Amino acid sequence: MILAVKIVFTLATLAYLAGLRVRHSNNALHRKLMALGFLLTLGIAVILVVGVHGFGGIYGPAPWLVSLTGSTGGAHIVLLVHRGFATVTLVLLVTQIVTGIRRRPLHGRLAPWTFGCWMVSFISGLFVFV
Repeated sequence: MILAVKIVFTLATLAYLAGLRVRHSNNALHRKLMALGFLLTLGIAVILVVGVHGFGGIYGPAPWLVSLTGSTGGAHIVLLVHRGFATVTLVLLVTQIVTGIRRRPLHGRLAPWTFGCWMVSFISGLFVFV
């Protein structure tokens, strides 16, 4: 299950990066790619919910993280921090979407923060879970 999450997370990131690349040259494509990225982001949540509640899937901290923190408990704290940061990132992403749809100036100013938080969540998510 966690492998599926990582694959969809990577696909969403690639869609966002492609959309970011064409933001000035092709706004219609920018919107489509960003919408695809957001649909894939929602897909991550669906995979987690269905995987855990529908199929009894489990996931936990990577062994290197347990070793680094000295215990499973310490590693779970890192996972909770990651999840908290990912939640903040999702709020930024939704704000980014709403301001983009409404063509608000905040959309452009918020973009670097949203992108940075997304990349931290993406990269940490790839490595802290198994």
